[in-house]
Amino acid sequence: MAALRSVREGVLRFAADLGSSLEYGDAAYSAFLDKVDNYVEQNGLNLPAEPEARAKYPDPPCVSEPLRQLDMRRVGLSSVIWATGYKFDFSWIDLPVLGAREEPKHHHGITSLPGIYFLGLPWLSKMNSSFLSGVADDAARLVDCIQRTAGATSVCIPVS
Repeated sequence: MAALRSVREGVLRFAADLGSSLEYGDAAYSAFLDKVDNYVEQNGLNLPAEPEARAKYPDPPCVSEPLRQLDMRRVGLSSVIWATGYKFDFSWIDLPVLGAREEPKHHHGITSLPGIYFLGLPWLSKMNSSFLSGVADDAARLVDCIQRTAGATSVCIPVS
């Protein structure tokens, strides 16, 4: 999804930059693969090629025709998982979910406010929580929590 630009009267408005954001991410991924391939070649490692890692696919409609706004009430949206990328800046959060050093207060991504969660943070629940290879377990836990507490006024786990 494209960057959220504003929320007004329950309507989320998104930037038109989804395509360029994905292109930037694809370029970074390709550069990473180049480094890995160069390392393998330079060190004479006997590893199988993985051409599917560089496969290109046509953009799905959600990329070629991205959502520009969403009425939260109309679609029943009550929870948001904010994906901020690799640079942390929580200054825009005006909720009591940040500690004295402006870091999220949570237990495994679950805050003390119903419907407010964090995902992809270093050590969210384990060492690889901030890596693509490790975020899935944390994401599944949050999905389970959101499903169990849909419409509730309490959180899944008490926040210490």
